[in-house]
Amino acid sequence: MNTEAQFVNQPKSVSSAVASGSDGKGYVKEVVTYSVMDDLTVVPMSTISSITILNKFQIKDLRSLEEKTVGVGFDEGLKLLKASLQSKTVLTDVFLKKK
Repeated sequence: MNTEAQFVNQPKSVSSAVASGSDGKGYVKEVVTYSVMDDLTVVPMSTISSITILNKFQIKDLRSLEEKTVGVGFDEGLKLLKASLQSKTVLTDVFLKKK
């Protein structure tokens, strides 16, 4: 890492599209939902990806699944960063394991 990086301004069309908000000129045209896996892999949420995940983990009974909403503040951010460098089960380690 001994090469100086050059800052490049965004083209005018990109800046105006991003700044334009919901007029349909931005990158995301509709609401998009993503799934974050335990190893911090991010995939677009779709029916196919959901079925693939259920098959991968051999989930037969959907009642065994639980949705959990978590808040991520400064302390949780630090824990996530530390766990991401030490583990493949980051979300479990930070939000589910008792300390």
